[in-house]
Amino acid sequence: MANFVIYNYQFARVVEPSEQYQLKYPDWENINLEESFSRKQEILGEYLDLDYRQTLQYINKRGWEYWHKQIVDPKDDVYVMRVANIRNLSITNEALKEEVVKDYRNCLVIIDNRPGIQKIAIEKKTKVFQKAQTVAGILEATFNAWLRKYRLKVVLDAPYPKHTFWKVTEEHPKGFRKILFHFPSLNLERLSKTMDQFITDARKDWESDLDIALNADEGGKLNLEKNIEEKQALVDGASGTGSWIIMYPKGEKKRIICGKGQYVVKVLDDKVFEKLVSDQILIPEMGTTPYDKVKLFMKNLPDVYE
Repeated sequence: MANFVIYNYQFARVVEPSEQYQLKYPDWENINLEESFSRKQEILGEYLDLDYRQTLQYINKRGWEYWHKQIVDPKDDVYVMRVANIRNLSITNEALKEEVVKDYRNCLVIIDNRPGIQKIAIEKKTKVFQKAQTVAGILEATFNAWLRKYRLKVVLDAPYPKHTFWKVTEEHPKGFRKILFHFPSLNLERLSKTMDQFITDARKDWESDLDIALNADEGGKLNLEKNIEEKQALVDGASGTGSWIIMYPKGEKKRIICGKGQYVVKVLDDKVFEKLVSDQILIPEMGTTPYDKVKLFMKNLPDVYE
């Protein structure tokens, strides 16, 4: 079985680019930002569709090399690729001499760019990448190198189970004197629906992120009963978008960052990827084609995780 860490990705406008950007794209002011934003998924899709057989290279600031390569012809805005973490290995060859070879160890990545979905699943494979977040950073940087010319950028965030928040509250019976919620400026309808209407309206009216600070009276503690709908909406909205919740326990100096290092892992059968290159062949025990299985896996991922 293959384990995948789930991410959402959202687009943002680059209203006033950096000086470096302006030098690279001197006609940036002529780019119609709103037109670019209305075509955001289409523009990303154009990049992913350029040539699925092509190996895409990414080199980070430390000079480490990574490759992205799609393993099958994409269909219906769903893409399956491998991201390789290329390293030099020293081995002893058949002549009993030291030899340096490249190791292309890799992990699977599924990108679902269908309208209204915008999800990425990154295989959890610690022998390749210690953290899935490293792969998320590589994808983000690679996509943004393409989107930048359209004055767009993309951000990847990992949702986490909402019970993470309630577990922290149970572990601190004295309660909390302060809790901070941060809600990004969402442009993905399925995530906006998880939030209370007043949060959605506030973000839309101001075209901005939204911070909500809950402060108890002096010496008191916040009321954190689960059965209040507005409180559930705050927790659902934060956990579903992958936004951290900063919590200040009563009587303690150290704050708790709820959601940091937390993520959701979902499982998909390895056989799907073994047979994916032969998309028209049914997997008998599954009763569907491998690509359909991948598409269904991504579509069935919930917006909020228990």
